[in-house]
Amino acid sequence: MTAKGFQNKMVSYLGEYQEHLQLIKAKGKAVSYCSVIHEFINYLYNYHCVSGIGQITVSMANSKFQADYKRRNRVIIPSETMKKILKDFFIFLNEKQGIKNDKLMRGLAN
Repeated sequence: MTAKGFQNKMVSYLGEYQEHLQLIKAKGKAVSYCSVIHEFINYLYNYHCVSGIGQITVSMANSKFQADYKRRNRVIIPSETMKKILKDFFIFLNEKQGIKNDKLMRGLAN
């Protein structure tokens, strides 16, 4: 799969995830979470040309993305909250789509 194809697929999964979140969280929180994840998906495409979930490393999801997010946004999200948002999305992908990256999940758990 190409990096652009992966990005498009992840964005479609994000739509499903947002529907799921709106059932269990307040609408504002669901939109906020999905905004962060959308930026993460774009970050993976723009800076790393990721073409599969197995290529996403812990450092991409933790320090590198968080630094990029802080640089481009006025809203500062605590590191632990950012990890939780990303981890919840990857748990959803695993449970609903069967897509997983065990190494990434272990890194987000710490």
